Amino acid sequence: MLYFNHYDIIIVGAGPAGISTALHLAKLAPELVSRTLILEKAQNPRHKLCGGGLLPDAEVVLRHLGLDVTEIPHVDVDWARFDFDSRGMRMRAEKNGRYAFRTIRRHEFDAWLVGKARERGFLIQENTTVKGITASEGEVVVTTNRGEYHTQVVVGADGSNSVVRRAIIPHEDLHVARLLEIVTEPKPEKSVHRQSDSYFDFVVIPQGIQGYVWDFPALEQGKPVRVRGIFDSNVNSFKADISLRFALDEELGRHGLSLSDYKLEGHPIRWFDAKSAFSASRVLLAGDAAGTDALFGEGISIALGYGRLAAQAIRDAFTRKDFSFSGYKRSILQAELGKALCRRTWLAKFYYWFRSPPFQAFVWRKMGWFIAWAMRAFFIGWARRQESHKPAHL
Repeated sequence: MLYFNHYDIIIVGAGPAGISTALHLAKLAPELVSRTLILEKAQNPRHKLCGGGLLPDAEVVLRHLGLDVTEIPHVDVDWARFDFDSRGMRMRAEKNGRYAFRTIRRHEFDAWLVGKARERGFLIQENTTVKGITASEGEVVVTTNRGEYHTQVVVGADGSNSVVRRAIIPHEDLHVARLLEIVTEPKPEKSVHRQSDSYFDFVVIPQGIQGYVWDFPALEQGKPVRVRGIFDSNVNSFKADISLRFALDEELGRHGLSLSDYKLEGHPIRWFDAKSAFSASRVLLAGDAAGTDALFGEGISIALGYGRLAAQAIRDAFTRKDFSFSGYKRSILQAELGKALCRRTWLAKFYYWFRSPPFQAFVWRKMGWFIAWAMRAFFIGWARRQESHKPAHL
């Protein structure tokens, strides 16, 4: 077996959580950049299922890193519409915002982030699949398809099916949502949806699907497309009456489309559980590997936020020569990000329990003003709140 030189830090996964961890490390502890290796199983630009919604929280984190996301092709979504059976409310993430949020195709966004990390001196090794990790008192051995790597610290930013997570938490109850997605041409002549808006329709809840169908505008190779799909948070124990595939096909039919005409893809999303473990000796989890939004399945801004917390924990570990990471969970739960995730998990379990059509119609058609206020006050905007009371050196 090949043997590679020692690295002080190995980040597994070059998605938003992994690259955010690296870029925050460069800001907090630049001396660690040359001692860090990022391992990625694919090669950028690589395909990634994701609606691509980028809330202002993500842009706050990126601006903190000196990055401007508008360098990437994107769509400024005019309004986010929350409906039950095509009727409901609309809102923007910021009360006086010019747009609701942005959409960016993930293969372009992730490749852009990787490029920024390389510009700042990070070594990123692609086409390297991590098969397992073994932590001991003095180091962590990372086993890959290209040999063994030895390190002081591992960051597991390798997604909902995290190999790193399974290595440090071998037996646990799964907390996994489900998602199906397709990309279609716009076809505005066959749909009542405004092409400038994004749609979340909770029409599937009475059938036991604990989520919504969505329709986002996006750009694919410079051309307008619609990213459509269905999300089931799966936070409560009851089973749906119909399959996600059937429910999505039914929704597409309302817009003159047929599921059989498109490539259907799906993947799990691990949702956030405050009772879960987020670290072990010499190992941290970030992004989907740690747990993301159970309410809507939002992941990009959450992953970027985890990167900041992980980098702070690593900086402190090398300063104190204490790699137990015993305080990492507490730092997550006390951060504005962790508070927002706790609230989203609680609300998902509560809200998705109610399958009554009259209840769902009342929520989205009559309570819009309250929902918009509550969302901005408690569930989004966490990055700006964190910025407002962080120590100056962070």
